[in-house]
Amino acid sequence: MAKSQPGGAISPPQNVIIIGGSLSGLMHGLMLHRLGSAVRILEQSPTDTPASHMAGVCLGGDVLQLLTRFDRISEVPLGISSAQMQSFDQRGKVNPFLRVSRIMSSWDALYFRLRANFDMRASEYIPRPPPLIPLADEDMEAAKERASYEVGKQVVGVEQLETGQLMVRYKDQADGGKDGQALADLVLGADGSNSIVRRTLSESGQTERKYSGYVAWRGVVGEEQVSEETPDAFRKNIIYSILPDRGGHVVVYNMPGKSGSIKPGQRVLNFCWYTNVPRSSLDGIMTDVDGKRHHTQLPPGRVRVEVWEKQREYAKRIFAAPYFEIIEKIALPFLHLITDYYSPRAFFAGGKVLLVGDAATLLRPHLSFSTNQAAYHALLTERLVTGHLTAEEWEYQVTTAAYLHWRRSIWYGEYFQRPLYVSIGSAVLFWATSVLARLRTWIGWLPKQEI
Repeated sequence: MAKSQPGGAISPPQNVIIIGGSLSGLMHGLMLHRLGSAVRILEQSPTDTPASHMAGVCLGGDVLQLLTRFDRISEVPLGISSAQMQSFDQRGKVNPFLRVSRIMSSWDALYFRLRANFDMRASEYIPRPPPLIPLADEDMEAAKERASYEVGKQVVGVEQLETGQLMVRYKDQADGGKDGQALADLVLGADGSNSIVRRTLSESGQTERKYSGYVAWRGVVGEEQVSEETPDAFRKNIIYSILPDRGGHVVVYNMPGKSGSIKPGQRVLNFCWYTNVPRSSLDGIMTDVDGKRHHTQLPPGRVRVEVWEKQREYAKRIFAAPYFEIIEKIALPFLHLITDYYSPRAFFAGGKVLLVGDAATLLRPHLSFSTNQAAYHALLTERLVTGHLTAEEWEYQVTTAAYLHWRRSIWYGEYFQRPLYVSIGSAVLFWATSVLARLRTWIGWLPKQEI
């Protein structure tokens, strides 16, 4: 962890291994590299150019704060501004219901932006990455050596040695599955919802994802593919509607198109339709075109034709025209189960192993908060490694905030998908949890820390 230097200054950990190279891993890697750590990101994906996630992300306040400090690509827009949330009735009439300013981007655009800042990875989104910022006593080559992003590394375990250092063991899929190992002073588990770090270090029963009872049907359509009226209907960017007859709810918003373009006509419309599906029916929709049963996600192009046709027939009966036009134009639908979990622990080995991002808590998507949670963790981790927080204080802030947001995401999901009495119960539980946390802080049972 952080070490004291002469004069009372705190130096960051010298060698850091981050397990997982998605958004959370890159946010932490960028921050720690700028502080002076040698950062090695181990990503199990076999390719250095990940396939498009075809997913939108909301750039919340903590994301913007982190980018303001560490992003050096100001000439490329962050995303598309959203002025308000609104809904359609079945006749297609727009009904505004919440004015809120947001910036909507895409997973791909943010990923390659972070890669460009972390290790100068060029892409169609950022063709000319900015040079890294060397420390006062190093040259550019030394700065590059401190930023390593390695693919095909499947981590299988983390252990603490008698020396106090950490040993990370992995299978090198780029070398035929050969065993590999690496030493670190700090290890971050940023390996997402199926985190190996969480599963191996947490107590039994604290690591499992739970199915929420509904799924998300998703797809993207280019603005140029639909009639002129449909993009105009989404000009305020976010449409959020509860559907009749327990048809679930649907969300549509603009996000950057090819190469991150935000020009009207070059953007894409991101479609997400949540429907209730009993566990007994999952085999039917989660089995792909080749007969393989997927557990939580069915990738684009793998949904069986008859399954998607059944959904489209159902959509004809309940969707307003702008929604249905988008459904008709989706060429590669994909599907994922809505699951969630909360980990009551976020650090291990005396604070030398941390869980961050979705590895710590998987929120339901209705808050659009997962990306912001990752940035919030990165900003807190900066305070930890620079000596402004103890490991216990860091974990308190991470887990307390995560639990409240997790409870709130469940409340929102139940409100949209369930009968009113169920959502009322979820709302009461969230507010009781929130009030109790503040009361315990006021009494002095919990430390007074901003959450």
